[in-house]
Amino acid sequence: MADVEKGGLAHPPIASNASLRDVYATGEYDMEAADIAGELPFPSPMAVDLADAHSLRPPSFAQSEFQTIVRRQRRDGNDPEGLKSRRTRRRAPQVEDSQWDFAGWGTMRYLEISPEEVRNAEARIGEPQTMLGVLAASSVAGNGLSGSVFYAFPLVAAAAGIYSPLCLFVASLLLLFFRPVMLELAATVRINGANYVYLLQFAGKTASIVGAAATLLDAVATSTVSAATASTYLAGEINTLPFSAGVLTILFLVALSLVALAGIKESASVTAVVFVFHLTTMFGLALASIVHWAHADPHSTVLKGNWSLRPDTALETVRAIFYGICIAFLGVTGFECTPSYIEHMRPKTYSTVLRNLIAIATVLNATLSLLVFAVLPAATIASGANVLSALATRAAGRWLRIIVVVDAVSVLLGGVMTGVVTASRLFDRLARDRVLPQFFLWELPITKSPYIATLTSVGLSLLLYVASGMSLSTVSSMFSVAFLSVLFLYALSDLLLKLNRPRLSRAPHSGLLVLAGAFVVVITTLAGNIALQPSALAVFAASFAIVLSALVVLNAQPHILRLLLRTYSVSPLARLHATRGWQAALVGLYRRVRSARMCVWIKDDDIHTMLQALLSVQRNAPDARTVVFVHAYPSVDRIPSELHPNTRLLDEAFPTITIDLAFVQGAFSPALVEAASRALDVPRSRMCVLSLSRDHPWEIADYGGVRVIM
Repeated sequence: MADVEKGGLAHPPIASNASLRDVYATGEYDMEAADIAGELPFPSPMAVDLADAHSLRPPSFAQSEFQTIVRRQRRDGNDPEGLKSRRTRRRAPQVEDSQWDFAGWGTMRYLEISPEEVRNAEARIGEPQTMLGVLAASSVAGNGLSGSVFYAFPLVAAAAGIYSPLCLFVASLLLLFFRPVMLELAATVRINGANYVYLLQFAGKTASIVGAAATLLDAVATSTVSAATASTYLAGEINTLPFSAGVLTILFLVALSLVALAGIKESASVTAVVFVFHLTTMFGLALASIVHWAHADPHSTVLKGNWSLRPDTALETVRAIFYGICIAFLGVTGFECTPSYIEHMRPKTYSTVLRNLIAIATVLNATLSLLVFAVLPAATIASGANVLSALATRAAGRWLRIIVVVDAVSVLLGGVMTGVVTASRLFDRLARDRVLPQFFLWELPITKSPYIATLTSVGLSLLLYVASGMSLSTVSSMFSVAFLSVLFLYALSDLLLKLNRPRLSRAPHSGLLVLAGAFVVVITTLAGNIALQPSALAVFAASFAIVLSALVVLNAQPHILRLLLRTYSVSPLARLHATRGWQAALVGLYRRVRSARMCVWIKDDDIHTMLQALLSVQRNAPDARTVVFVHAYPSVDRIPSELHPNTRLLDEAFPTITIDLAFVQGAFSPALVEAASRALDVPRSRMCVLSLSRDHPWEIADYGGVRVIM
């Protein structure tokens, strides 16, 4: 019989009638003990005392599998011409570096994490960098919400007439469907990014990029509409302005970007002052209007006159109320921005902020709208010329009008801050997940403000305003659809949470009826806005397509560069001397954009589970060149026996990914994950877990961005 070669190790022929025990006992079977025995976790057959040959048994399945792996991998794969690299398909043979897509062999290591490092990790995750109080947190989104009265009132009045107070009241109450949904999402994922992080956790990278595009477009539109409305409001009051409303809008956006660069805490302090001033002004305006109504018109002649102009038929009445409610959702914009800075709020603070915003919208919008129709005649309201300023003049005189104008400009500029903060925090999250370039994480040395992200968000607002022809109506129509799209994605994220991650523990829960009500509300009002203004959908679709395409291209850089390299290799350009340097540039760029590391915390050694986790990472992190399986073990004897062999098999099966294995002693917990994150130099946002059981002592939100992938 000819010699049999396996893994490069030749063995002498064995008699066909020889038993396994006889072969081992006589030493006829050469195991190459010098190469193998040192790597086996069990004694080599040659190391067994031959005097005890009768006690020998055939190797177990695990032993034989491990021996096969050792022979195939050849000393942990330290062979440059080994199996993994030789089996890599050369899709671009003309490229000089034919192994440009080969990631290399993985390694195995034990992480030494001391109890002191774990305690330091607990301190780091227990003390967030900046926490906002209820007032400051409410003001960031509250300025956008409460300031919307200055541009929502005329639009609602034009559609619903005397029924405007009812429409604004109902629209505010409908937010009660979304509060439980947003609380459940926040209880599960308590990091900045809103729909982007929710869809990333519950659906994957593709869906998350759609959520990022919608959230970014809503934030940019918030800043643009607020700045444009402030300049239009101011231009309507002062006829001698040296600038046009369009130029003033640009100046407002630039000035507010400088305030945002002061940092989230300082920006929140400014917005809190503006918020308090606005609520005080609106309370004073409402009180002055009530007093004027009681003294100047005790018989409500103006209100009765406006009531007489209501629609005649029931169908027209229903239509007016329906369209009025759809448009009235512009009066609650800003509510959707709160999850974008949730890391800076404690859970109880977040719940209180959502409640406060709904209460403010309900009381403020309905009350002021009723007073407008009780004090101002229909002709003045229909003119749409700064309705609340006209109300202030009629109720108390010019001095109150001046205060209202100052308040309008300040609170609308606060709405600009809401959009800037939302967009910059989203940019920060996208950069941490390597969707955007890493320079978006650059911070100012003193304020620690991400200045690239802030300036980019303001730049997009300027671009949107200029591209719309500096038309407030065009931007506003797009803004209404963007706002409702974000609310729709919140409901969709909660549905995906219930379907795809039902085992995750969180509190509170939103009921299915509440979720169904949220879907009905947002779909109905979205359809109403589109039916009333079909151009709004076209403007939103065009803007959304541009933003989404940019994010998709940035996320798909490794795929695009790989395609360029393969195309270059078969094109005539590869044979030209003048273009020879192109391949080196493309290979270098490909390796830079695909140099990230991902960690997957794994509990057992089931190879099917490991394979599915690896495929999930490959789909959702195209920039990951290295995947580290991390296993937390209480003691050495509790380490799964097949974890290392299975990791090496997967490392061989995926030539384009380096698969490492790391062991860390301790119980899986947020502190251990944070300590391992420092030791491995991998942020928690780039770490994954397969799932968490319902009896797990911590929630996924406690792990600060760790993803659930199965």
